[in-house]
Parts: sequence; C-alpha cells; structure tokens
Amino acid sequence: MSNLFLILLVLLGLTAPTALRAQSWDPTRQASGWAFQEVDGSLIFFDPATRSLRTWMKGSGLLASQPVALPGTRKSAQAASPAPTASPRGMSDYDAAGALLYGTPHHQRTQSAPASREASEVAAVWEAIPERWVLDAYNRIWMACDGRLAVLGKDGKPENILPLPAAVEDMAVARDGIFILYRTPKPYLEKRDPKTGAVLWTFGDKAQVKESATQPLLVGLNRMALGADGSVYVAEGASMAFTVLDPVKGPKEPGQTFFTCNDAIPARAVLGRIGRGPLLAWAGRDVIFGAFSPSQVKSCGAPESKGLLLARFDLAKGIMEWLPTPLVEGHRLVGLLDTEAVFLAPGGGLAYAPIR
Repeated sequence: MSNLFLILLVLLGLTAPTALRAQSWDPTRQASGWAFQEVDGSLIFFDPATRSLRTWMKGSGLLASQPVALPGTRKSAQAASPAPTASPRGMSDYDAAGALLYGTPHHQRTQSAPASREASEVAAVWEAIPERWVLDAYNRIWMACDGRLAVLGKDGKPENILPLPAAVEDMAVARDGIFILYRTPKPYLEKRDPKTGAVLWTFGDKAQVKESATQPLLVGLNRMALGADGSVYVAEGASMAFTVLDPVKGPKEPGQTFFTCNDAIPARAVLGRIGRGPLLAWAGRDVIFGAFSPSQVKSCGAPESKGLLLARFDLAKGIMEWLPTPLVEGHRLVGLLDTEAVFLAPGGGLAYAPIR
C-alpha cells in the first residue's frame, strides 16, 4: 500500500490509523499505573495516550480497546506545584514510624509555603487519570478518579458520578456489590450497590476518613482481596493475619484468619517507607498472594532474597509460605496466572515470577 493511498484514507476520515494505534499498543513494554484482572485471567490496563481501557491476555494479545470519557478536574497553580518548607525538626525515628502508620500530628506536618495571589488565582483544567477500576457483571466500568467514582456504560461514557470520601487503595467487584477500601491509617471499607452506587454497608472507623482526605497517606497500609467464596479479606497494617467479612453481613460478624509459617505464627512485618503491597486472590483456589520487600519481612520467617518475596496464604490450611522472586523493589503485583504472578515494572511494561 503506497504512502499516498494511506494519506487519502486519512483525509477521507477512515478509522484505519486508530486501529493501527490500538494494534501497536503492547503492555509488555507500555503498561503502567495499575491493572484489573478478570476471572478469565485477562488484564485491563488504562492507556493514557489514547484514554482507553485495553483488555489483554498473555498468549492471546490485545482482546479489546474501549475509549473512556472521564470528567476533567480543575486544579489551581498553587495545588499543582506546592512549595514545601523544610521538614519539621525534632521528629524521632519512632515519631516517623508512627506518622507512617497513624498519620502525622498537626504540629509536625510539613506546611506549604503561601503562594502569591496571582498564582492562586490561576487555574488550569487537567484531564483526570483513573487510579483504580473494575468491570461489573453488566459490563459497566467503575473508576475511582480524582476523588470521584465514575460509573461508565458500555460506550465508555459516564452514567453516574459519585463523590468519594478519600483516596482509594483497593477496589473489587462481586455480583451483588462493589467493594472499595480507602487509603486510611486503619482499614475503612465500603460495599456499594451495583445499580446505584449507594453505600450498602461500611467497615471501620469513618472518623479517620476526613483527615485522610485532607492529608493523604503517601503509601498504602491496608489491603483487601475477595476470596473464592466471596468473603472479603482485609490485611491491616503489618499484620500477617486477615480480618474476614461476610459480603452480605459486612461488619456484623467479622472473623479472623491466622496463619503459621514453618509451624510458628509469623511476626509482624516492618512496612517502613514502602507501605503494604497489593493483596490478590488466586482465581479458583483458596489462596491469596501478597508482595513484600525483603527488608519488610526479615522477622517473619522469610528466606534471604535479593528480590521481592511473595507471601502465599493458603486459606484452607492456614499456612503461609514464602516464594522468592528475581524482581527488585518497585515492581507492583497486578495479576495471577496459572503458573505466574504478573507485575508492572517500575519503568513500564510487565514482568513475571513463578508461583505454585
């Protein structure tokens, strides 16, 4: 096909260039941010260049591409480029650890330098970038984006936009609801109606949510995953045990699941500046995986490793095992295949580690 003919196609308004761009997108090199895994093993990524959701499966390639229309957000120049003052003095290592786990006291918080009146009056419209998303049983997309929950129809356009009380850490979907775990010092979880987005029940102390919205935590401390039976498993802070919630009863009768590692109850991890990594359920199995840096789990019975460690939680047996990986810190766990865990690489693209 000649270049002249290609130019004529573009001038005639045909869609071949768009299709070519979709075909050229390769998550093994370009994927970044986050991903949602479907029950069939496919992964859904957000492609910021085309503002599209890309559904991809290892071995099958790109399965679908859906452009999405998200509301823009207005941010002042002051908010876009704050000028922080020096860090507060007199904060010990103990204070720093407490700040990470429970929030920094008001008198120790870093304050932004006041901006000029001219700068505060200048505003720009930014295109919102989604932070988390799931696909429900009706093929609607639920996206956490810039403090809002956007519910998009099959055409990728908003059907409903709802406010969110704080930044979102994890999202999960079941047939009877959408589960949202917020980035708060202690776990705070909502179950929302899949038809209206209304809150059906909550778990955790809501009093912390307002402060977390105004002073967001830099790293996640709590994580969530849905088990094969629909139960909600919540990992709180450095604990290696899970709080278990019935998907219908919610907070009414919470339970606890404990694990042994080498016939002993593992100690608490040391989260440090990294925070707690993702928690993912292995489809069709009573197993949940979590990702940790070697420095976080030296006291938890983990073996020596230069790469990330996967904690394999066997829910049926109550046993936790460690699986070393060759992947360095910065890789993010986003999916679980039959024999491999899928990670987003720090500079973009995908990486894999064997699992069993």
